[in-house]
Amino acid sequence: MSREIYLSERFRATVREYPKPVRIEVARAIDLLQSSLGYPHRHSGLGIRKLVKNYFEMRVDLDLRLVFKVESDGIIFIFAGTHDEVRQFLK
Repeated sequence: MSREIYLSERFRATVREYPKPVRIEVARAIDLLQSSLGYPHRHSGLGIRKLVKNYFEMRVDLDLRLVFKVESDGIIFIFAGTHDEVRQFLK
């Protein structure tokens, strides 16, 4: 059950500022999410958690979280940051 992946400008700008090894991990996590949607055991290591309505977060590592929104035509990544930054973003 593969869905289209979209990256918001804000998300792209934030991720561009990360060091290359972190950017690689972000890309890996997004690819894993896309290939494992609909198969809960495959994406369990991503720590996907529902935040509000159609908004979810997933872990890239212990510090970095990605916030995405599930829409009928795909998944839109809208924010990247630490746990505290995600909480602030949601306010």
